[in-house]
Amino acid sequence: MLTHMLSAYDLQLNIAKQLVNDVPDDQMCAQPNGLVNHPTWSLGHLIMSANGVGQMIGIEPAVPEGWDELFKSGGTPSSDPAGQPSKTELIAELERVHERWKAALPGVDAAVLDAEHPNKDYRAYFPTVGSMVAFIMTSHEMDHLGQIAAWRRAAGLGPAPR
Repeated sequence: MLTHMLSAYDLQLNIAKQLVNDVPDDQMCAQPNGLVNHPTWSLGHLIMSANGVGQMIGIEPAVPEGWDELFKSGGTPSSDPAGQPSKTELIAELERVHERWKAALPGVDAAVLDAEHPNKDYRAYFPTVGSMVAFIMTSHEMDHLGQIAAWRRAAGLGPAPR
């Protein structure tokens, strides 16, 4: 099953790149038609989420300083590109987090994945660490990539070129 998850994770990284490849840098923080989660925020949030959950399975977090505040869950994404990372920085960081996860996952002991989620507030949704890991690698990432796909249309860019 892990092989299949890692293959899907690779596919999602490629989708992320396709979704923003032709987006001009000066539009990455635009919020057309009231869409709040722009591509910069969505990609940054994916990076931060993977870093946070990765700690539960022994992956050391490694993100640029200040990103935790820019991309926190429940935060309000800013349409001001000042102080935001560039598209190039975001994609490079997303690639790095994917590589760290792909390198670490085969060595994660099953007991770690089967352990009860350490945060009691999350247990109703993710009873185990492994269920949270699977969510972050699949549903969560695709949810935010879907937001970028919808954002593209609202921004007048249409579907991502393949």
